[in-house]
Amino acid sequence: MTSKRTPVRMARLVAQWRTSGESRAGFARRHHLHAWTFWYWCRKLSAEPRTESDDTPPAAFVPVRIAVEPDAAVIEIVLSGGERLHVRPSASADLVRAVVTALRSSC
Repeated sequence: MTSKRTPVRMARLVAQWRTSGESRAGFARRHHLHAWTFWYWCRKLSAEPRTESDDTPPAAFVPVRIAVEPDAAVIEIVLSGGERLHVRPSASADLVRAVVTALRSSC
């Protein structure tokens, strides 16, 4: 019996995902793949280097809405693509910047 995760099949699925507009997790779920398995193949098959290129705009902060309660447990940041990030008020700016940059990077 052959494995369903052959390099050829996974390359085809990664290519389909990149043009689908779906989230990586949603695409993996729809194709009955574990999210981490699909993430692994996206990284393995990525043709681009994992460094930021000069044409990629730097991560920028977007307006945030802070909860009305002064002792709120988290701050919600809504990115321009609709992604929501919940951050504890004690989180450092460097940590938030790193998370936003990671969310904006492709596979």
